[in-house]
Amino acid sequence: MSRQPKNYTINNIRSRFQTVAVDNKYQVYIEPNDTIYSAAAEAGMSKRFVDEDLGLFAIDAVLPGSSFADIEVVGDRQGITERIPFSRIYDDVTFTFLVDRKYNVIKFFESWMKTINPLFGESSAKADNIVATLNYPQNYKCRMSVVKFNKDFFTGNDSDRNALLCYDFLKAWPLSVASTPINYQGVNALKLNVTFRYNRYTMSEVTNATIRKGRKGTSDSFDFWLGNYENNYQTRTRSIKKDNAKTVSRNNTRLSRSELRKLPFNDPRRVAARRNPFVEQGF
Repeated sequence: MSRQPKNYTINNIRSRFQTVAVDNKYQVYIEPNDTIYSAAAEAGMSKRFVDEDLGLFAIDAVLPGSSFADIEVVGDRQGITERIPFSRIYDDVTFTFLVDRKYNVIKFFESWMKTINPLFGESSAKADNIVATLNYPQNYKCRMSVVKFNKDFFTGNDSDRNALLCYDFLKAWPLSVASTPINYQGVNALKLNVTFRYNRYTMSEVTNATIRKGRKGTSDSFDFWLGNYENNYQTRTRSIKKDNAKTVSRNNTRLSRSELRKLPFNDPRRVAARRNPFVEQGF
């Protein structure tokens, strides 16, 4: 049955649209690792600035999005062309930061970029014989968060305090620090645009992980590891051990370990006795 239109009164519509979320209530958090903290300290920034002040200078942020890369599948079903996703693509995010009077915002991100691409040489960084390398990802990737809430979050009831979104960017790093124009035409606040890339993001109370389970033989592409690992492993191991015992019994009575070692290496009884259940199944 097709859907039928529903008649809404003006008051019913108004009550819904008076409670929509606004876009100017949010906070940004950057959680650097020890390497990034050390680079910031060398540039003259305190840990308190990085933990608290830096996020407050983010005057423009985004809630992340994602998409799927898909592939066209033809012929699986006669006359049907389908598109099947095979990978999830996470969008880069660009934040705009106000630059403080001491230019610590610019210094912080430049020190972060230096952590990604350190310079090595016997003299200053301006020398001609400098070698530039790239650091290990664990040294420059960290977690970032954007918390989106409503204007009545701090004054409302418990339900209002629960109405928030928290996005965690896992293993984030600055892809680019944009050039900042300066000029003599008027007086404007200095802003810095930074584009971040990350492995993936999670949304609190929405994104979760579960144990992968299935029933043996019902997946499209059969995989032994689908299903209950412990039960499958124990069942298959017991079955293999029974087969091994039957093989030894058929050739002769059960031999002791010392008697088996006296047999030729390729003797069927010795092969059956040393058979590994994992090797038997092709692991």
